[in-house]
Amino acid sequence: MTIHDQRRLARQLLDDASPSDAPTAYYALFHPADRSTLVTRSDDQGRALGFAGRFRTGLDLFRPLVTLTCHSASVAADLLAETLQPGHPYILFVNFNQLALVGGSLRITQQQILSIYRLEIARFQPEINVLVQCTENGEGHTRCRIESGGQQAIAGLNWQSPAFAEIYVHTDPDARQRGWGRSVVSAVSEAVVRGGRIPIYLVEQENEASRRLAESLGYVDTGARQVYADVVYEGHPASG
Repeated sequence: MTIHDQRRLARQLLDDASPSDAPTAYYALFHPADRSTLVTRSDDQGRALGFAGRFRTGLDLFRPLVTLTCHSASVAADLLAETLQPGHPYILFVNFNQLALVGGSLRITQQQILSIYRLEIARFQPEINVLVQCTENGEGHTRCRIESGGQQAIAGLNWQSPAFAEIYVHTDPDARQRGWGRSVVSAVSEAVVRGGRIPIYLVEQENEASRRLAESLGYVDTGARQVYADVVYEGHPASG
């Protein structure tokens, strides 16, 4: 079965028009095929029971990103055994509702629970700041920057799918409290909206400053949660 066949099956388990599924759907359905490994499980009627995937990304050259959506822990264990190598480290990036299914297979060393924010277009008022400089890379990803006095704030895209794009922002510590982060996020958000996609923003629940920045621009908490964790695959639980 080709990855395109696997993706057709995985699509049964995802709503790629929903912000809660958007991060998982990007990797399962839209990440470059030559950097993606996907395995699926279906019943006798061809209905999908789960998928797991391993993806090479720019996040970490030595640790692939892993995501999955499964109906049960047993399906998750079987699919992870097909996808991962025992003793190897990975980055786990899954919807929070999948976390309980992988405990027998993965040892989690560090974990972040991220709130998924979605831009409410009607509430968005783009901010004009002449210091913002924007460029676009070969993948069509916008990157906006303010730099002055050796300090900078940068916002860009981690990924984009046909419906969504995930925005990131980094502001040097000495450049904070100047509104630079808000300005570059506003500029990237505007570019995403112009491109016909909905910006989403993932933020740790404890990061009040980042949450306030997002909310000030019209982002709203969808209530969905995504897990980002450092993990080591320990093997199939049934083989222990």
